[in-house]
Amino acid sequence: MAHSVEGRFPFLDSDVMEFCNGLPPLYKLAGLNEKFILKRASKGRVPESIIHRPKQPYRAPDAVSFAEKGAPAYVEEVLSEGALRDAGLFDVGAARGLYEKCRKRAGDAGNELVFSNTDNMGLVGLLSTQLLHREFIRGDGSAPGGKIEYKTLIDRVQFQQLQGTA
Repeated sequence: MAHSVEGRFPFLDSDVMEFCNGLPPLYKLAGLNEKFILKRASKGRVPESIIHRPKQPYRAPDAVSFAEKGAPAYVEEVLSEGALRDAGLFDVGAARGLYEKCRKRAGDAGNELVFSNTDNMGLVGLLSTQLLHREFIRGDGSAPGGKIEYKTLIDRVQFQQLQGTA
């Protein structure tokens, strides 16, 4: 799950899939009640609290790894004011605020590190984007092949300018 790999092995069985594909849609989704037939078949075998609980995604605690004491040094580097300003992709104050908020929460929480889903996704997205900028846009040479030169034509006017016909 931490690497975006989610195994649901019983549903990969060809006999199970053939059976499920042959079911009328009503049995698959009754209103907004997902997995209707699976829940019905599980009645009496699985606690009611599990059958009726709301769907919730599993999220690996990504932000914790980058906000807690002992996080890799590159995190502070790419989320520094200078690096954020250099990339020019985010509001520096807001980005630093999110990072500091997560660092404080990681420092205060001890072993019970709790980040909101929004903060978790926000910090990981911020860090990922900054790393991509450092490695491939700024091109400091540490990425395989170095800096990538983008040659995608943006629009017809740019194409005409490049062709000398504008």
